[in-house]
Amino acid sequence: MINIQKESILNQTSKLVDFCQKSLDNSKALDIVSINVAGHSSITDEMIICTGTSNRHVGAIADRLVDHLAQYGVHGVSISGKNEGLWVLVDVGNVIVHIMQQEARERYGLEDLYKCVVAGAN
Repeated sequence: MINIQKESILNQTSKLVDFCQKSLDNSKALDIVSINVAGHSSITDEMIICTGTSNRHVGAIADRLVDHLAQYGVHGVSISGKNEGLWVLVDVGNVIVHIMQQEARERYGLEDLYKCVVAGAN
């Protein structure tokens, strides 16, 4: 019965975002930003962007997030970029988490890009 309750909580995007953000915060991710792209993106409803301090830290943040999601019945999570550790993408379906080192985050400016997309569509 507990698993059913946990799964139903995570079916809601806002609850999933909160859960991901708490996991990222517990892993000492820096500068966590969430951007609602629902209606502006065909791949997801929410983007979360955060910073890790090293290749090892970025990978550990991703691993811990996947482990936390699995504890709540969320399986089949896709991870890309973990071997390099500069920018790891964790695809949770209606939430995509970008875990980046500072240099990659500054170079690609994802939060500015996504905020422009959302603002430009309104």
